[in-house]
Amino acid sequence: MFSMLGLINTWIGYINMNVKIKNRVYTIVGGVGNFYLLYVATRFFINGFFVRGFLFILAFIALLYFTYINVMYWFTDKKAKYDISPQIEKALGITPKDPEEEARKKVAKLRQSGFVQTNGIFDENQDFLPVELEITKQQEENIQVVAENLKQIDYLHLDYDGKSKNALLLEIKEDGKARYALGETPQSLPYFEMVKTEDNLEIFGGVNQMQRKSLANIKTIGLLPAKEAINKYHVYLATVVLTGGPFSTAGRSTLIEEEAYLELMPKLHIVIVVNQIKHLFKLLVEA
Repeated sequence: MFSMLGLINTWIGYINMNVKIKNRVYTIVGGVGNFYLLYVATRFFINGFFVRGFLFILAFIALLYFTYINVMYWFTDKKAKYDISPQIEKALGITPKDPEEEARKKVAKLRQSGFVQTNGIFDENQDFLPVELEITKQQEENIQVVAENLKQIDYLHLDYDGKSKNALLLEIKEDGKARYALGETPQSLPYFEMVKTEDNLEIFGGVNQMQRKSLANIKTIGLLPAKEAINKYHVYLATVVLTGGPFSTAGRSTLIEEEAYLELMPKLHIVIVVNQIKHLFKLLVEA
């Protein structure tokens, strides 16, 4: 029995899963395995080994208690009654750590705050102009499909930058602003490109070029219609990012989580780099 539990523990270790889910699995496996002690205790009593049977019964009750503590912690938002964990931690001089909070901090450290991937490196002196987009129903669906694909490969994290619910609640109550699961920094697409067609200037993006999808049509660049702008200027797509999505607001005592579609936000995050003809003319004159 214990060998089987050891094998299950090893198999779980090979699987990359959320900390909460993993600990739920451990709790279920441990809870079921605990009843093996009850079976052994019963066999001892039947065979007349009462002291050994009694000791196994005590071990079963102790482990059943800790299983109850884990069930309350990992499966509910309630605090377990008669929880002696704080007393044990104090007696042993242990500083308690929240596994979920530690996992969030680890993910947050891996991120570069304020960083947005661009299609190359652009000079600060170059002109950046916002764009206005037209997005069809099919393109809106494509954006959600791309987002889901990025979540599946662990590229996109909708976890509020690794912050705990308590930390989020305090932040929202302090400034009254909603917090998005996407975090403070918009998430750039790993692959994106701008394609000129007969009728449109179209943005494609996705996990890679092979899986690219049409995401939006560019309607205007700055104050000019897209077609007019590309005839007057050299236009290059600098970056495409996801914004919006699920968000949380503060209730009286808890967070209120609401669902919303991820989107491509114009003006703020979809940026076009423009090399104006006057710059080229100036270089020619100086030459």
